[in-house]
Amino acid sequence: MSLSLGKAFMDLNDAMNTVIKLEGKLNDQAFFNDINKLATTMMNGCTQATGKALHRLKTSKPSEGTVKQMVEGIPSSLSYKDDEDQDFPVQSAVWYIDSIKYLPILAKEGIKHNVGGIDKRGGLLVTDPILNDDDNWNTLHSLVNLTDDDALNAIPFDTACLNAMKELRKDGLLVKTDVKDLLYPACHPAAKMRFEYLAEWDPDSLMAMTPQGLPYVHYIINKYQSLSSFTMYLRTSLKYYPQQIGCLFQKDSDGKTSIRCAIEKHGRDKTFKAIHDCIPTDTTLPILHHAAKDAPEDFNDFSVRYPSAIYLRDENGRSFTQAQLAAGTKTFENDCFFFLRLSDDEIAEVDPVTKQYPFLIAATVGTGNLSTVYHLLSKNPSLLDRYGKQVTRERTEEQEGA
Repeated sequence: MSLSLGKAFMDLNDAMNTVIKLEGKLNDQAFFNDINKLATTMMNGCTQATGKALHRLKTSKPSEGTVKQMVEGIPSSLSYKDDEDQDFPVQSAVWYIDSIKYLPILAKEGIKHNVGGIDKRGGLLVTDPILNDDDNWNTLHSLVNLTDDDALNAIPFDTACLNAMKELRKDGLLVKTDVKDLLYPACHPAAKMRFEYLAEWDPDSLMAMTPQGLPYVHYIINKYQSLSSFTMYLRTSLKYYPQQIGCLFQKDSDGKTSIRCAIEKHGRDKTFKAIHDCIPTDTTLPILHHAAKDAPEDFNDFSVRYPSAIYLRDENGRSFTQAQLAAGTKTFENDCFFFLRLSDDEIAEVDPVTKQYPFLIAATVGTGNLSTVYHLLSKNPSLLDRYGKQVTRERTEEQEGA
């Protein structure tokens, strides 16, 4: 008849105490060598048994306090790798909705024992052996990216992962500098809550560059097959950078905008449908200002879809016409119709940024263009006299204030 677990360990404890007391009294080294081997085998067995149990948390579902007790008592179990996937318990926990909640405990205890190595945050920064591709995704990448195979569990899984992220952040195991590297794996519909949480924490990361110098929005367009991730990224970036039209016109090192990147991969119609899902036709954002400046090859497509935006002013208070003049791309020679259709009011309106009349902007941007200056002054010659009086007044005020 086998002993109960409690009785067996009590007997073992008595035996170990006896061995300790015999040290220095019994002159039989072979005896102590055998006991040492036995103790090592038993400790390894405890590590293995507990480690396997940690990999089965998804099915055993113990309390978090019980898991804490297990790993504090047998910390070596935190480094026990699963036979099949060769991952640590903290890594296997992230794959299942019923074990995600244990991840913060496993990581917090894992730091104390350098699970995965020094500076690996208890295994959170260890490369995932299952997802080990060119991106070298680690446990944190898995946490923000993984989804449940059952579509009905999509929101509960997303919620469970988000709760784990919040706990890790509270414990200092998920930090703000991680956000930039985690936004793109989290950018898909099934991880919506995780993505929005990261974006709210560090909005600047939305406009950041990859280590290779590529805007993350470009990377997402290239990485994901559907436009849903691009749509999600654009919608979120618009929330924090509305006047810049989010990441829509962000450029890579070659000057290619994200919209151009999306059009080349998904086609014009699908791309503009995705944009329309984020920016309605009656938008109050100065989208045409940016399209004319940063995506002139697509300006016609924007103007057809957002005709009323031509009457808006940008974040600097500039009208569409003023923005065009300030960009320095328009001259009387290359687009005389643009200048012929300017109203008297537009020709006489001072730029809110430079405080200059259009003829002065035409004279100073780029290398200046005399034919453009001549045309603008011919429409309203009094502007030159008005400007002269303005300069005289400003100089007088400066002298009086000196």
